Amino acid sequence: MTSPNLFFLAFIATVLLTRVALYFKPIPSPTIKGFRLHHYMYGLVIAPIGILVSSPIILGIGLGLFLDEVPYLLIGGKNHKDNYSTRSLLGVLALIVIVYVTRNFLTRILLY
Repeated sequence: MTSPNLFFLAFIATVLLTRVALYFKPIPSPTIKGFRLHHYMYGLVIAPIGILVSSPIILGIGLGLFLDEVPYLLIGGKNHKDNYSTRSLLGVLALIVIVYVTRNFLTRILLY
């Protein structure tokens, strides 16, 4: 399997697993000294690691964690219900399509 396809497979699997897990078990994000950690923050750490080690899988996981939560943040989501609102889900779907269409470009410029 080529790097762009591995990247997209890791990306889409991460988004789907995150969505399914949080839908069935909506646990609150960990809070450290009043600061709430969200999964997009983990993605912001993991994606650059994927770039540094030239791993399409690690990059896909990091980008999946990050982009999955972007629409929720953009609509000003406050609770679990907002994360599964039509606007949030359509936003995630649009980002999935964008990543799919640009997967060759993304892996070429970020991993090589």
